[in-house]
Amino acid sequence: MSRAPIPSPIRRRLLQAMVASGIVGFAERNRALAQGAPDYRALVCVFLQGGNDGENMLVRYDTTGYKRYAAVRPPASSINIPQAQLVPIQPANLSVPYGFHPACAPLQQLFDQKRLAVVANVGALAAPSAKAGLEDGNTPRPANLFSHPNMELAVQSADASGFTRTGWGGRAADKLEAMTPQVLFPAMTSINRLGNYALAHAAIPLTVPDNPWFSLNGSNDFDYDVARDAAMREILALKRRNVYEDVAQVLAEEGLSAASVVQPILQSTTSAVRPFFANANTSLGRQLRTIAQLVEAREQVGVRRQLFFAQHAGYDTHGGQLFTHHALLAELSQSLAAFQGAMDAIGLSGSVTTFTLSEFGRTFKPASNAGTDHGWGGYAMALGGAVKGGAFYGKLPDTTLDGPDDLGKEGRWIPTTSIETFGATMMRWLGVPEADLPYVFPNLAAFAVKDLGFMA
Repeated sequence: MSRAPIPSPIRRRLLQAMVASGIVGFAERNRALAQGAPDYRALVCVFLQGGNDGENMLVRYDTTGYKRYAAVRPPASSINIPQAQLVPIQPANLSVPYGFHPACAPLQQLFDQKRLAVVANVGALAAPSAKAGLEDGNTPRPANLFSHPNMELAVQSADASGFTRTGWGGRAADKLEAMTPQVLFPAMTSINRLGNYALAHAAIPLTVPDNPWFSLNGSNDFDYDVARDAAMREILALKRRNVYEDVAQVLAEEGLSAASVVQPILQSTTSAVRPFFANANTSLGRQLRTIAQLVEAREQVGVRRQLFFAQHAGYDTHGGQLFTHHALLAELSQSLAAFQGAMDAIGLSGSVTTFTLSEFGRTFKPASNAGTDHGWGGYAMALGGAVKGGAFYGKLPDTTLDGPDDLGKEGRWIPTTSIETFGATMMRWLGVPEADLPYVFPNLAAFAVKDLGFMA
């Protein structure tokens, strides 16, 4: 029985994988990949899974604003942050001060250094939305609004309908890889797991752990590992019987190829960025350390544009929020500050932008068990040397319960900044051509504002 021909994109990936592994040794492969990386830029997504409570992360610090906050979240709610504990900031474009949560002192420093920007009221939207249209059904809502998995998918895919499984990071990788077809290393790297944000139509993302061991399970015997890897490559070189085996073996080859390049990078004892994470040995700290080491080795892998995805879980704070959220924000702040310090040390502060994202904010009105419920719009942050920091971007909501920006009476803010607008602002900086932005964000045309202006 004749076998169907391998589609040309798969054949090309197969040839690339064969060149990148098996046929040439590790040293030769590194020389082939080390094409240099001029004009390097990277975009790092830190996803706060569970729905971050932005109303406690950033609080109005002036007397009038804090009284409004305390009227909704009084000390009796058990989630109140005393005004004296807040870490004050003065946004350059606002007349009133705000205060970061006391666990966010490292973020205050970055904000004051004008390397961190706050983007207000970001969320998944099907269309520009106002309260009246949402309540009478004339404005479409995101599918299964307020549901964790659905809103996580909507935010990471930039599709409020719930039907798209690829992500806006992955689709950007499609376009960026097409711009440099001679580079074998993936444009997208996800740490520990693949979120929808990293999935693409054509580009194959790389997934690496947040530790230095990135290969087949180690045996603590180098010679044995080499022999085993060689045997695996011989198996992969066996004659294929159908296109499904072709695809499976291409993916295996690419994984082994990338592993042989990445593992020595992560195991390096001379890395200039590792020391910055000495006090950030946490889940997120290790993920960002891994990303920092891969950025540090950019010339070794030969990629001019890279995207990364990291995830920080635990933000679904229905109960006992005060202590849980403090620990989460402390880990987030310390890890982001360590990462920014590492980028400064290797001279790439202006070439690497990090941003936070969450599936939704949380209700301004507290829940009965010292927590908060699922909201909608919330704060995002962007930081790096190319960020026009020290300012707030987007439109802050009216925080009146049952007010014009509250869908209901609990303080679920209707987003005023779409994921498309927020993401497109950074993708332009990364180098995605304007003509390709509708591919990355198919619903971008629905929103009048296409760029928030926080990137230099």
